[in-house]
Amino acid sequence: MVETSEKEEEVEEKEKIEKYRKAGHIAARIRKKLNKLVKVGTPVIEICNRVETLIKELGGSPAFPCNVSINNIAAHYTSPPNDETVLEDNSIVKVDFGVHIDGFIADTAITFDLNSGFEKLKEAAEEALRVAIENIKAGVKTNEIGKLIHEKIKEYGYKPIRDLSGHLLDEYSLHGAKIIPNIALPHGETIEVGEVYAVETFASTGSGTVHEKPYAYIYRVLPVRIPVRLLSSRKLLKIASERFKGLPFAERWLVKEIPAIKLAIRELTSKGILYKYHVLADERESMVAQAEHTIIVTEDGCEVTTSTKGEEL
Repeated sequence: MVETSEKEEEVEEKEKIEKYRKAGHIAARIRKKLNKLVKVGTPVIEICNRVETLIKELGGSPAFPCNVSINNIAAHYTSPPNDETVLEDNSIVKVDFGVHIDGFIADTAITFDLNSGFEKLKEAAEEALRVAIENIKAGVKTNEIGKLIHEKIKEYGYKPIRDLSGHLLDEYSLHGAKIIPNIALPHGETIEVGEVYAVETFASTGSGTVHEKPYAYIYRVLPVRIPVRLLSSRKLLKIASERFKGLPFAERWLVKEIPAIKLAIRELTSKGILYKYHVLADERESMVAQAEHTIIVTEDGCEVTTSTKGEEL
Protein backbone atom coordinates (compact mmCIF):
# COMPACT_ATOMS: atom_id res chain seq x y z
CA MET A 1 0.00 0.00 0.00
CA VAL A 2 2.87 2.37 0.81
CA GLU A 3 4.52 1.73 -2.57
CA THR A 4 1.25 2.45 -4.39
CA SER A 5 0.80 5.67 -2.44
CA GLU A 6 4.35 6.78 -3.25
CA LYS A 7 3.83 6.04 -6.95
CA GLU A 8 0.58 8.00 -6.94
CA GLU A 9 2.34 10.95 -5.30
CA GLU A 10 5.13 10.76 -7.89
CA VAL A 11 2.63 10.77 -10.78
CA GLU A 12 0.73 13.65 -9.16
CA GLU A 13 3.94 15.65 -8.77
CA LYS A 14 4.92 15.08 -12.41
CA GLU A 15 1.46 16.17 -13.58
CA LYS A 16 1.72 19.31 -11.43
CA ILE A 17 5.14 20.19 -12.85
CA GLU A 18 3.88 19.70 -16.40
CA LYS A 19 1.03 22.13 -15.73
CA TYR A 20 3.54 24.69 -14.41
CA ARG A 21 5.57 24.17 -17.58
CA LYS A 22 2.54 24.49 -19.85
CA ALA A 23 1.50 27.74 -18.15
CA GLY A 24 5.07 29.00 -18.53
CA HIS A 25 5.19 28.06 -22.20
CA ILE A 26 2.02 30.07 -22.87
CA ALA A 27 3.48 33.05 -21.00
CA ALA A 28 6.73 32.80 -22.97
CA ARG A 29 4.85 32.85 -26.29
CA ILE A 30 2.94 35.96 -25.24
CA ARG A 31 6.13 37.71 -24.09
CA LYS A 32 7.42 37.45 -27.64
CA LYS A 33 4.30 39.17 -29.01
CA LEU A 34 4.41 42.17 -26.66
CA ASN A 35 6.93 44.16 -28.73
CA LYS A 36 4.32 44.68 -31.44
CA LEU A 37 1.67 45.66 -28.91
CA VAL A 38 3.46 48.04 -26.55
CA LYS A 39 3.80 51.17 -28.69
CA VAL A 40 3.32 54.90 -28.22
CA GLY A 41 -0.38 55.69 -28.63
CA THR A 42 -1.68 52.22 -27.73
CA PRO A 43 -4.59 52.28 -25.25
CA VAL A 44 -3.70 50.46 -22.03
CA ILE A 45 -7.04 48.63 -22.04
CA GLU A 46 -6.18 47.24 -25.48
CA ILE A 47 -2.97 45.70 -24.09
CA CYS A 48 -4.78 44.24 -21.07
CA ASN A 49 -7.59 42.74 -23.15
CA ARG A 50 -5.23 41.40 -25.83
CA VAL A 51 -2.91 39.68 -23.35
CA GLU A 52 -5.81 38.10 -21.47
CA THR A 53 -7.44 36.97 -24.72
CA LEU A 54 -4.19 35.41 -25.94
CA ILE A 55 -3.85 33.49 -22.67
CA LYS A 56 -7.27 31.91 -23.26
CA GLU A 57 -6.66 31.27 -26.97
CA LEU A 58 -3.45 29.40 -26.11
CA GLY A 59 -5.21 27.13 -23.62
CA GLY A 60 -4.66 28.85 -20.29
CA SER A 61 -6.52 31.15 -17.93
CA PRO A 62 -5.36 34.52 -16.57
CA ALA A 63 -3.87 34.05 -13.11
CA PHE A 64 -4.57 37.73 -12.43
CA PRO A 65 -5.53 40.79 -14.50
CA CYS A 66 -2.80 41.98 -16.85
CA ASN A 67 -0.93 44.89 -15.22
CA VAL A 68 0.33 47.79 -17.33
CA SER A 69 2.25 50.10 -15.00
CA ILE A 70 3.68 53.35 -16.36
CA ASN A 71 6.67 55.43 -15.11
CA ASN A 72 6.62 55.67 -11.28
CA ILE A 73 3.74 53.17 -11.00
CA ALA A 74 5.36 49.90 -9.92
CA ALA A 75 2.46 47.45 -9.74
CA HIS A 76 -1.26 46.67 -9.71
CA TYR A 77 -2.50 49.00 -12.45
CA THR A 78 -4.95 47.27 -14.73
CA SER A 79 -7.51 49.09 -16.82
CA PRO A 80 -10.86 49.89 -15.22
CA PRO A 81 -13.92 49.72 -17.50
CA ASN A 82 -13.73 52.32 -20.27
CA ASP A 83 -10.13 53.24 -19.44
CA GLU A 84 -8.89 56.02 -21.72
CA THR A 85 -5.22 55.86 -20.70
CA VAL A 86 -2.79 55.54 -23.63
CA LEU A 87 0.93 54.90 -23.73
CA GLU A 88 2.81 58.15 -24.17
CA ASP A 89 6.22 58.93 -25.59
CA ASN A 90 9.09 59.31 -23.09
CA SER A 91 7.64 56.70 -20.73
CA ILE A 92 8.73 53.41 -19.24
CA VAL A 93 6.09 50.67 -19.26
CA LYS A 94 5.88 47.42 -17.30
CA VAL A 95 3.62 44.62 -18.55
CA ASP A 96 3.07 41.99 -15.85
CA PHE A 97 0.76 39.03 -16.47
CA GLY A 98 0.09 35.53 -15.24
CA VAL A 99 -1.18 32.28 -16.71
CA HIS A 100 -2.56 29.29 -14.88
CA ILE A 101 -3.41 25.73 -15.84
CA ASP A 102 -5.78 24.25 -13.24
CA GLY A 103 -4.36 26.66 -10.66
CA PHE A 104 -0.68 26.09 -11.45
CA ILE A 105 0.78 29.48 -12.25
CA ALA A 106 3.35 31.20 -14.43
CA ASP A 107 4.00 34.85 -13.59
CA THR A 108 6.17 37.07 -15.77
CA ALA A 109 6.88 40.73 -16.51
CA ILE A 110 8.85 42.77 -19.01
CA THR A 111 9.72 46.47 -19.21
CA PHE A 112 9.51 48.57 -22.38
CA ASP A 113 11.41 51.83 -22.83
CA LEU A 114 9.35 54.21 -25.00
CA ASN A 115 12.12 56.74 -25.60
CA SER A 116 12.28 57.49 -21.87
CA GLY A 117 16.06 57.72 -21.75
CA PHE A 118 16.11 55.08 -18.99
CA GLU A 119 17.33 52.06 -20.94
CA LYS A 120 19.94 51.47 -18.22
CA LEU A 121 17.19 51.29 -15.60
CA LYS A 122 15.52 48.52 -17.58
CA GLU A 123 18.89 46.80 -17.93
CA ALA A 124 19.47 47.03 -14.17
CA ALA A 125 16.24 45.15 -13.42
CA GLU A 126 16.97 42.55 -16.10
CA GLU A 127 20.55 41.98 -14.97
CA ALA A 128 19.44 41.64 -11.35
CA LEU A 129 16.92 39.02 -12.43
CA ARG A 130 19.56 37.17 -14.44
CA VAL A 131 21.97 37.08 -11.50
CA ALA A 132 19.20 35.88 -9.17
CA ILE A 133 18.20 33.05 -11.51
CA GLU A 134 21.84 32.00 -12.02
CA ASN A 135 22.26 31.56 -8.26
CA ILE A 136 18.98 29.94 -7.26
CA LYS A 137 19.24 26.27 -6.33
CA ALA A 138 18.16 23.97 -3.51
CA GLY A 139 19.75 24.89 -0.18
CA VAL A 140 20.36 28.56 -0.96
CA LYS A 141 18.76 31.11 1.38
CA THR A 142 16.28 33.62 0.00
CA ASN A 143 18.13 36.54 1.61
CA GLU A 144 21.33 35.53 -0.24
CA ILE A 145 19.46 36.01 -3.51
CA GLY A 146 18.08 39.30 -2.24
CA LYS A 147 21.59 40.52 -1.52
CA LEU A 148 22.69 39.73 -5.09
CA ILE A 149 19.68 41.58 -6.51
CA HIS A 150 20.38 44.58 -4.28
CA GLU A 151 24.05 44.72 -5.22
CA LYS A 152 23.40 44.46 -8.95
CA ILE A 153 20.79 47.24 -9.01
CA LYS A 154 22.99 49.43 -6.79
CA GLU A 155 25.88 48.81 -9.20
CA TYR A 156 23.82 50.56 -11.89
CA GLY A 157 23.23 53.54 -9.60
CA TYR A 158 19.57 52.80 -8.84
CA LYS A 159 17.57 51.56 -5.85
CA PRO A 160 15.76 48.23 -5.55
CA ILE A 161 12.18 48.53 -4.32
CA ARG A 162 12.24 47.16 -0.80
CA ASP A 163 8.45 46.67 -0.43
CA LEU A 164 8.12 44.34 -3.44
CA SER A 165 9.58 40.87 -3.78
CA GLY A 166 9.60 37.58 -5.61
CA HIS A 167 7.23 35.01 -4.17
CA LEU A 168 6.53 31.32 -3.81
CA LEU A 169 3.76 30.06 -6.10
CA ASP A 170 1.33 27.31 -5.20
CA GLU A 171 -1.93 25.88 -6.50
CA TYR A 172 -4.36 28.81 -6.87
CA SER A 173 -2.00 30.88 -4.73
CA LEU A 174 0.12 33.74 -6.07
CA HIS A 175 1.89 34.58 -2.84
CA GLY A 176 3.12 31.65 -0.77
CA ALA A 177 4.86 31.62 2.59
CA LYS A 178 8.35 32.40 1.23
CA ILE A 179 9.59 35.52 -0.53
CA ILE A 180 12.73 36.41 -2.47
CA PRO A 181 13.47 40.01 -1.49
CA ASN A 182 14.88 42.77 -3.68
CA ILE A 183 17.14 43.92 -0.86
CA ALA A 184 19.76 42.47 1.46
CA LEU A 185 18.15 41.12 4.65
CA PRO A 186 19.77 39.51 7.72
CA HIS A 187 17.67 36.35 7.58
CA GLY A 188 15.97 34.22 4.93
CA GLU A 189 14.22 30.93 4.21
CA THR A 190 15.86 27.89 2.60
CA ILE A 191 14.95 27.33 -1.05
CA GLU A 192 13.92 23.70 -1.64
CA VAL A 193 13.77 21.29 -4.59
CA GLY A 194 10.48 21.40 -6.47
CA GLU A 195 9.43 24.80 -5.21
CA VAL A 196 8.13 27.23 -7.81
CA TYR A 197 8.89 30.94 -7.51
CA ALA A 198 8.04 34.09 -9.39
CA VAL A 199 11.37 35.90 -9.23
CA GLU A 200 10.84 39.61 -9.84
CA THR A 201 13.18 42.55 -9.57
CA PHE A 202 12.36 46.25 -9.42
CA ALA A 203 14.85 49.06 -10.04
CA SER A 204 13.89 52.66 -9.30
CA THR A 205 15.30 56.15 -9.77
CA GLY A 206 13.23 57.22 -6.76
CA SER A 207 13.14 56.34 -3.07
CA GLY A 208 12.98 52.57 -3.52
CA THR A 209 9.77 52.49 -1.48
CA VAL A 210 6.23 52.30 -2.82
CA HIS A 211 3.05 53.80 -1.43
CA GLU A 212 -0.58 52.91 -2.08
CA LYS A 213 -2.58 55.08 -4.43
CA PRO A 214 -6.18 55.72 -3.35
CA TYR A 215 -7.60 53.68 -6.24
CA ALA A 216 -7.76 49.95 -7.01
CA TYR A 217 -9.14 47.96 -9.94
CA ILE A 218 -8.06 44.46 -8.88
CA TYR A 219 -9.75 42.43 -6.15
CA ARG A 220 -9.62 39.04 -4.47
CA VAL A 221 -12.27 37.25 -2.39
CA LEU A 222 -11.05 36.44 1.11
CA PRO A 223 -12.05 33.20 2.88
CA VAL A 224 -14.51 34.80 5.31
CA ARG A 225 -18.23 34.16 5.73
CA ILE A 226 -20.24 37.29 6.39
CA PRO A 227 -23.87 37.88 5.31
CA VAL A 228 -24.29 40.41 2.50
CA ARG A 229 -27.38 42.44 1.62
CA LEU A 230 -27.17 43.21 -2.09
CA LEU A 231 -28.11 40.73 -4.81
CA SER A 232 -25.19 42.06 -6.90
CA SER A 233 -22.82 41.31 -4.00
CA ARG A 234 -24.06 37.74 -3.74
CA LYS A 235 -23.67 37.29 -7.50
CA LEU A 236 -20.13 38.69 -7.43
CA LEU A 237 -19.17 36.36 -4.58
CA LYS A 238 -20.58 33.34 -6.40
CA ILE A 239 -18.80 34.13 -9.68
CA ALA A 240 -15.50 35.00 -8.00
CA SER A 241 -15.50 31.88 -5.83
CA GLU A 242 -16.44 29.45 -8.60
CA ARG A 243 -14.55 31.01 -11.52
CA PHE A 244 -11.42 32.50 -9.95
CA LYS A 245 -11.06 30.25 -6.87
CA GLY A 246 -9.23 32.82 -4.77
CA LEU A 247 -7.15 34.32 -7.58
CA PRO A 248 -7.38 38.08 -8.29
CA PHE A 249 -9.86 39.47 -10.80
CA ALA A 250 -10.56 42.81 -12.48
CA GLU A 251 -13.66 44.95 -12.19
CA ARG A 252 -13.82 45.17 -16.02
CA TRP A 253 -14.03 41.38 -16.29
CA LEU A 254 -17.47 41.35 -14.64
CA VAL A 255 -19.06 44.69 -15.44
CA LYS A 256 -21.28 43.23 -18.20
CA GLU A 257 -22.48 40.35 -16.01
CA ILE A 258 -22.96 42.55 -12.94
CA PRO A 259 -24.05 46.06 -14.01
CA ALA A 260 -24.17 47.19 -10.35
CA ILE A 261 -20.65 45.91 -9.71
CA LYS A 262 -19.46 49.15 -8.11
CA LEU A 263 -22.15 48.84 -5.41
CA ALA A 264 -21.21 45.19 -4.90
CA ILE A 265 -17.53 46.03 -4.56
CA ARG A 266 -18.33 48.81 -2.10
CA GLU A 267 -20.38 46.50 0.14
CA LEU A 268 -17.93 43.60 -0.02
CA THR A 269 -14.84 45.71 0.66
CA SER A 270 -16.57 47.50 3.55
CA LYS A 271 -17.30 44.11 5.13
CA GLY A 272 -13.73 42.87 4.63
CA ILE A 273 -14.78 40.18 2.15
CA LEU A 274 -12.92 41.64 -0.83
CA TYR A 275 -9.23 42.49 -0.72
CA LYS A 276 -8.31 45.56 -2.78
CA TYR A 277 -4.99 45.62 -4.64
CA HIS A 278 -4.25 49.33 -4.49
CA VAL A 279 -2.05 50.67 -7.27
CA LEU A 280 1.53 50.94 -5.95
CA ALA A 281 3.87 53.80 -6.87
CA ASP A 282 7.26 55.25 -5.98
CA GLU A 283 7.60 59.01 -5.54
CA ARG A 284 6.43 61.41 -8.26
CA GLU A 285 8.78 62.02 -11.20
CA SER A 286 10.63 58.76 -10.52
CA MET A 287 10.87 55.85 -12.95
CA VAL A 288 10.52 52.14 -12.14
CA ALA A 289 11.60 49.12 -14.20
CA GLN A 290 10.58 45.50 -13.57
CA ALA A 291 11.76 42.09 -14.76
CA GLU A 292 10.21 38.75 -13.83
CA HIS A 293 10.33 35.06 -14.65
CA THR A 294 8.88 31.94 -13.04
CA ILE A 295 11.29 29.16 -12.05
CA ILE A 296 11.15 25.58 -10.76
CA VAL A 297 13.92 24.81 -8.26
CA THR A 298 16.23 21.85 -8.94
CA GLU A 299 19.13 20.37 -6.95
CA ASP A 300 21.80 22.25 -8.88
CA GLY A 301 19.91 25.24 -10.25
CA CYS A 302 16.48 26.08 -11.58
CA GLU A 303 14.34 25.70 -14.68
CA VAL A 304 12.88 28.90 -16.11
CA THR A 305 9.36 28.16 -17.32
CA THR A 306 8.52 31.54 -18.86
CA SER A 307 11.35 31.94 -21.37
CA THR A 308 11.78 30.43 -24.80
CA LYS A 309 14.93 28.68 -25.97
CA GLY A 310 17.55 31.17 -26.96
CA GLU A 311 16.01 34.02 -25.00
CA GLU A 312 18.62 35.92 -23.03
CA LEU A 313 17.98 36.08 -19.30
